Amino acid sequence: MANQPSKIDPIRKRYYRPLEIAESSSDWLFLLVAALSILALAVERTTYPRLYDLVQGAFVVGVLALFFLGLGIRLYWTPRADDKRRQDLLSNSFAVALTHEQTSGYYNNDQTNPLRRLCASLLENSFFSKNVTLKMAHGERIRVAVYALIWIVALLNRATDLALSAAMAQAIFSEQIISRWVRLEWLRMRFERVYEHLYRLVQTTTNFNKEEFRVRVMEAFGEYETGKGYGGITLSARIFERINPSLSLEWAEIRKALNI
Repeated sequence: MANQPSKIDPIRKRYYRPLEIAESSSDWLFLLVAALSILALAVERTTYPRLYDLVQGAFVVGVLALFFLGLGIRLYWTPRADDKRRQDLLSNSFAVALTHEQTSGYYNNDQTNPLRRLCASLLENSFFSKNVTLKMAHGERIRVAVYALIWIVALLNRATDLALSAAMAQAIFSEQIISRWVRLEWLRMRFERVYEHLYRLVQTTTNFNKEEFRVRVMEAFGEYETGKGYGGITLSARIFERINPSLSLEWAEIRKALNI
């Protein structure tokens, strides 16, 4: 990240890029399914029987595709990518090749002791992650507010069919809107907590060989990794690339202040 002539990250290209494509496909498919659910309410079965059957059939196919795509994201693409990133982190920290697909210039600290290097890498990861999720949360808050406002206006309008309001509520409170925003906010706070914990740990520790330091580092490692799993949110590569230069400069100052 900071102060490196080049960065090689095969893990993002081979594992996180397919995950991002799957998640993007899921988002678009969700919008299509939501539109079909609303369209199904507008098509009269007696007046347009063929169109009605077509919309209903497309809706069922879309729901099934969304279901299986969601399973693939949760049980295949996400665990595969996170496992590879975790293997690379541990390989870099302990100088043990858990995978042949290792990054170069991804973790930036001068520590040679394995636990201290892991601590510094986790501090770096949590620093970048908390800032990226904060930027992501800004967009999600606006999106949720717009959807919620439209739904409330429709709900308060007496001319709006109750079935339409129910379909809109089902879409808004689905996995892709309200749930995603709540999980993103939770993950942002989790990253912030890990960062603050590690910052104070490095700042106040005088003897890095103490057993307490090792336990605290492993505790932070578990909290960071389980947080990613529980949140189920893939960090935006676009936002990361946009804010990376300024964050890298800030990270260089943090490294200097903490002597890592």
